[in-house]
Amino acid sequence: MTRERQTGGQVRYWALILSVAAHSATLAVFTGVKLSNRIFSEPSERPAVTLQMIEQIVSVPTAKPMPRIEPIQSPPIPVKAEQPPLIADLETPEPVQTENAPDPIESDMSPPVETMVNEVEFFGRKSMVQRVCYVVDCSGSMYGSMYLVRDQLKQSILNLNSQQAFCVVFFMEGRKILTTGNGTLQPATFKAKSKAVHLIESVRPAGSTDAEHALQQAMKLKDDAGGRPEVIYFLTDGFDLDPDRSTQFVKQIERLRRSSAPGAVLHTIGFWPQPQDRQMLRSLAQNAGGEFIEIN
Repeated sequence: MTRERQTGGQVRYWALILSVAAHSATLAVFTGVKLSNRIFSEPSERPAVTLQMIEQIVSVPTAKPMPRIEPIQSPPIPVKAEQPPLIADLETPEPVQTENAPDPIESDMSPPVETMVNEVEFFGRKSMVQRVCYVVDCSGSMYGSMYLVRDQLKQSILNLNSQQAFCVVFFMEGRKILTTGNGTLQPATFKAKSKAVHLIESVRPAGSTDAEHALQQAMKLKDDAGGRPEVIYFLTDGFDLDPDRSTQFVKQIERLRRSSAPGAVLHTIGFWPQPQDRQMLRSLAQNAGGEFIEIN
C-alpha cells in the first residue's frame, strides 16, 4: 500500500513538471511571434537613405566664390604748368611816400580829433585855463595812494590840447624836487606828454613832507611867452606841523602867490587829512580863490 502511494506521487510530480514546461514553451512562442510582428509592422522613425538620394547629392555642382572686382583707377590728369608772366606784363609798384609820415606811437596816443577847448580836470575839479601846474606830494606817506594819483595825473595831462601848457612838480624827501619840462610851462605836445608820463611812472614816494619849496617854484613858472600858471593843483596827504607853524605856512604861501602869480587859482586836494591839515588846505584854497577837495 505504501509503495503504490509513492509511485502515484512520483507520477503526479512529473506530470506537473511537464505541464509547466509545456505552458512555458507555448508562452515563449507566442511572445516571440508578437514581438516579431510588431518590429516588422511599425515603421522606422528615420527615413532610409536610398541610392537615388545619394546620386542627387553627388551630382549637385560645388559653389564657386564670386570674383573680386577691383576699382578702375583713372590715369592722372596732367597739370599744365603756368607760364611765367612776361616782363612786359609786370607792373612796377609805385614808390611809397614816407615823407612827413606820422609816428605810429604818436598816432596811437593822440586823440583822433583834437578839441581846442582849454579845459583841465584833476580829481573831478574842472578849470577852463590855458596854463596849469600840478604840485604833487611824493613823500613816503603817499606810498599807498600813488597808484590813484598816477592814474588821475596821466589822464589829466593826456586830455590837454597842444595849445595848453603844463608842468608837474613832485616834492619828496628834504627839498628834493622833480619837474617836467626842465621846470617850465611847456606846450602839451605829444612828445611833452610822453616824457611826463614816463616821469610819473618812474617816481617813487620817499622821505618827509616839505611843500613850501615846491609851491614857491610852481608859482614862479613861466611859458615861452612869459605867462604864469593860471591854476595850480596842490595835492598832499598832510603836513608835519604844529598849530603855530601851520598858520605861518598858510600866510607864507599866500604872500608867494601874490608876489609871483597873483592871477593863479589854487585848488587843494587832501588824501585822508587830519583835522588840522584839513583846515590848512581849506584856508589855502579860500585865500587863492580855489576849492578844497577831500579824498577819503
